[in-house]
Amino acid sequence: MSDSTATNNNQAEEKQCRICLDGLEAEGELGKLIRPCLCRGSISYVHVKCLQTWRNTSASRSAFFSCPQCHYKYRFARTRIVGLASNPVLVGGLSALFFTFIVMLASYITTYFMSAFEEPTSSSYYSSWFFYVSPLEVAQDLVVAALRILKEGGIDGIFDDNIPTSRNGPRSRRSERLLRPDPNPGFIKRFIKRFLLGLPLVGAGSLVHMLLSVGYLLPVQWLARYRGNRNRRDNSRDLAALIVVALLAVGALRALLKVYQLTHSMTQRLLLRAEDAILEVNND
Repeated sequence: MSDSTATNNNQAEEKQCRICLDGLEAEGELGKLIRPCLCRGSISYVHVKCLQTWRNTSASRSAFFSCPQCHYKYRFARTRIVGLASNPVLVGGLSALFFTFIVMLASYITTYFMSAFEEPTSSSYYSSWFFYVSPLEVAQDLVVAALRILKEGGIDGIFDDNIPTSRNGPRSRRSERLLRPDPNPGFIKRFIKRFLLGLPLVGAGSLVHMLLSVGYLLPVQWLARYRGNRNRRDNSRDLAALIVVALLAVGALRALLKVYQLTHSMTQRLLLRAEDAILEVNND
């Protein structure tokens, strides 16, 4: 037997999976012994099935896409759906649909609890040690202010002039007419109406969640209560309304960003599982 043949046999005998520690004899059960990354030496080889199990069960999310030792990003076998996981158009479209669904759901929540959005809250929580601000009441005050702003703005007749202004008496029937359909409302008008009803709740929830970490809930609540308790006079400057709208826009954009990030992660995770065949790297 030649020296080269002996050397190749010795190298084959030395191949060992870095996960299960078995060698070539286990390929029938655990798949081919490959080198999927740039690691060298005793940790360079791994069985295909051992690697897949590690990627799917590892506590580190990055382990699904790259080697935890050398940080080399695995090369996936090309399939018909390759690239979909990272396609910004696809991810953006799915994110927009998901975000729209959330806003539509929020519009029905707003309608169902319309009596709670008729007037701003008035409760305060004092003690000798702190002043407590309820995040739920801050979100409620923001929604009340936003609905009043939308009502006063008219929005081309989408909103009826029926947001109540009285604090007294039982639930106003005018609030129940907020979503009363026109004789021929049309799909687009109904969709816009629903979207505008749900967007303040989504923006308020996202904004309150963001402000919880920085402690600025109290000024935002004061501003929302101030704007929710007043009506805009003709031709008067409405700085409070502009600030409320800007804050809710920031919250809505933050919510959209979170939805995009979640959709991107889920899409990448799901689609790359269909491209699970990892190519071997020639790192000689």
